[in-house]
Amino acid sequence: MVGVVLELVMRAQEPGPFSFVDRYPFLESKADLHIRHKPGFVGRWDSTWFEIDDRGFRGKTRPLTFGPDEVRIVCLGDSCTFGKGVKEEDTWPRQLESRLRAQGLDGSVVLNLGINGGHARVYAEMFKENVQELKPSLVVIGFNINDFPNTIRAVDEKVFNQRKLRALLPQGVRDVFGRSALYRKIRSVYYDTQKKRDYAASEKVAAQAAEAGKGTRGADEKVWDLQRGYLSTIRDLAAEAGAEVHVFLFPYETQLFLDTFDRTPIDTLSGVCDDLGMPFFDLTDRFRAAVRKETPPKTLFIQGDRYHPNADGYGIVADVVMQELVATGMVSVPGETEAAAQKSGQ
Repeated sequence: MVGVVLELVMRAQEPGPFSFVDRYPFLESKADLHIRHKPGFVGRWDSTWFEIDDRGFRGKTRPLTFGPDEVRIVCLGDSCTFGKGVKEEDTWPRQLESRLRAQGLDGSVVLNLGINGGHARVYAEMFKENVQELKPSLVVIGFNINDFPNTIRAVDEKVFNQRKLRALLPQGVRDVFGRSALYRKIRSVYYDTQKKRDYAASEKVAAQAAEAGKGTRGADEKVWDLQRGYLSTIRDLAAEAGAEVHVFLFPYETQLFLDTFDRTPIDTLSGVCDDLGMPFFDLTDRFRAAVRKETPPKTLFIQGDRYHPNADGYGIVADVVMQELVATGMVSVPGETEAAAQKSGQ
């Protein structure tokens, strides 16, 4: 009885409406062997409240007018773009839309095509399936460090898999327990108690990898060629629709607290984007500055997690994306445009 009460209490504390049980929100896709959201699905899964529109995107169905003032931004990415663990209004696509509209761009529609477990091949397939219907003005891709092999990902996986609680429970058991809000809470609290140990282990493994030269691109050349191909597909499809593609990379929490970390994946993705003519911006320095300016450090990730931002973290993402779009001229803020015109006319 106590366990049932605790389960209900924990469920009431998770973001979104209360739900008694978790429901599976995905459809299996035979075309590219990856999942899609069930159109029209509403319910909870793995601590996240899903509200999926009739196209399979997160959020309510967004009406598209295709009017001259409508700015349609398509956001591609994995669970960090979908917004695992936060309300739909706290995801970076929705916060970006709010910022655009607050600046007078009332015709802004930001569409969240993020999907859990996604990667470049899935982003390309998702975009190919929807580009003709959406006719985007702009495409923004949020890459994650775990989208491709690299030292930071390898370090994180090694440290993560060494956690005692994870080692004690087989994957099948963890999957069953994962549908319980009480288990999710216990797991997240436990992982938070292991932060100092994880950081120390990460620094040690990272140093060993750097000494062995594993941060270099060489061994992963074929993987990067695949990323280049998928990004080329997205770029070409976007160009046919008259849209430009911007790319950024989410940071891991360990990158924010370690004094030194391997920048190879950041620099390599940046180089690939440069070769393809895609603007690229990295969020790591902005996240590092945000967590370090407060004591104790500001929390920018959901509890018990190392790479899914919380509402504040997504706010930084939205701010940086907004700044980049304005700086590159992809978005014109009405007030700033008028001020610039007046200044040039003086």
